[in-house]
Amino acid sequence: MPIARSLRARVLVWASVALTCLFIMTVIGLDSAYRGTLDRSRAELLEAQLLGLIALAETDIEGRITLPQETINPQFGLANSGLFGVVWDSDGFAVWQSQSLVGREFPYVRTPEPGAQHYESLVPEGLPPLELLVMGIDWEQEDGSYTAYTFGTAVALDRYSAEQNDFRRNVISWFVAVTVTMIAVILGVLSWVLRPVRRLAREVSDIEAGRRVQLTQEQPTELIGLAANLNALIETERSRLARYRHTLDDLAHSLKTPLAAMRTLIDQSGSESEHGRELARELDRVDQRMSYQLQRARASGATGLGVQPVAVQALAVDLCATLDKVYMSKQVHCELDIDAATHFLGDAGDLSEMLGNLIENAYKYCR
Repeated sequence: MPIARSLRARVLVWASVALTCLFIMTVIGLDSAYRGTLDRSRAELLEAQLLGLIALAETDIEGRITLPQETINPQFGLANSGLFGVVWDSDGFAVWQSQSLVGREFPYVRTPEPGAQHYESLVPEGLPPLELLVMGIDWEQEDGSYTAYTFGTAVALDRYSAEQNDFRRNVISWFVAVTVTMIAVILGVLSWVLRPVRRLAREVSDIEAGRRVQLTQEQPTELIGLAANLNALIETERSRLARYRHTLDDLAHSLKTPLAAMRTLIDQSGSESEHGRELARELDRVDQRMSYQLQRARASGATGLGVQPVAVQALAVDLCATLDKVYMSKQVHCELDIDAATHFLGDAGDLSEMLGNLIENAYKYCR
């Protein structure tokens, strides 16, 4: 069945498209919100570690910046911990860098104005992708002079990327499961909702096949009017068919009567002449043609929604009972092998005439 003609397929397709679009937008929104949360937490971490390094910085007897290893964040002292720190002088020389760099050089970045902060993403050689926060500082020496330094902290992005990917996979998996569940629920609801429609379609098919006379009134509220109108249409069709047959019978009677009168007149006037015989043949031809056309008209209206099925077995039993009386002297024993559920979808008179001729011939010529 084409999708465009199936209510179930239409609802399922549009519900699937709507759910898919809704979930895609939701996943994109959640992914963006989670990425923003990770970005803010990473920025807060970098700023906190940077301010911590500045607060812990000291100068040695030569006036150079030093950071006591025992007081800073322990992750700065772990190799490949993902948290790195560095301090550059005004010439871009690293006067201090964390042990997490394990001997690797940290690339120098431009120095911001004193007190200003600057974020930058970079991929240094031998290190994972990093996000760096640097801040320019004018360090006051004991003699009152100022020395420019640049403090920097960096965090590896691979852990955040892994968290982002895990979150994205989990969200997509959940929404795929929800989508499949919703589609299954929609299919179940559609099957339940459309059940009366399928039952109504079966009843219409039964009426067309002659297994039912009219539609049942046990329908949902939305289908009661439709069922009532269809029943009215079926009853109207039956009435029209009855009037049609009565009209044909009246027409046949009105035509056969003058034809019989004309044949009587011909017989009385003498039909031995060539002219009389020719006229009689023409009357017979007209009678045959009229009977044939009337039978065709009756047969063309013998099927349809307005025709009630006729029980074949009951009609055959009645015919046999009648013929038993007519041919009582022959003592005919007639056996009928007809299923009680067999019905004829057509006019009862046509079936009676057909079976009557068949059974009468059997009675007449049997031995």
